[in-house]
Amino acid sequence: MMHAQPDAKIEIILVEDRPEDVAFTVGVLKKANVFNKITVIDNASELMDFLRRRGRFAGQEAISAESMILLSLSLIETPALDLLRKVKADERTKPLPVVMLASSHEERGVMESYKLGATACILKPFDLPKFVEAVSESRLGWLLISGDSTTQ
Repeated sequence: MMHAQPDAKIEIILVEDRPEDVAFTVGVLKKANVFNKITVIDNASELMDFLRRRGRFAGQEAISAESMILLSLSLIETPALDLLRKVKADERTKPLPVVMLASSHEERGVMESYKLGATACILKPFDLPKFVEAVSESRLGWLLISGDSTTQ
């Protein structure tokens, strides 16, 4: 496995507007020894500005094609499916893998997510083995930078 470098370009963009869910998700990633840069975005316009490097993100280095979006299906202010639709409609962001984070009562939204181009879906609250399994099954395992020093 790879070890995190201070300038690692593989980034996880977590789109979540509930602070408790942000803390939980980041905690699960840290417990998994995932050391990717994690950027937390809490609304649709900020995500699109971030991805396109507009507004307060103007002038930053272009986002890496090796980045991954974790998108909560239960955003409060913006329908997540609309946001997924925007990401997949833009040629610059369409190739980015999008993993949806959903609760068990959002089955309809999960199915629609796949139709719109989501790479995978993980039910919240997710546990570490399920997260790793979903990422691996989606062939996104290479995106995770592990800090596990026991792996050669």
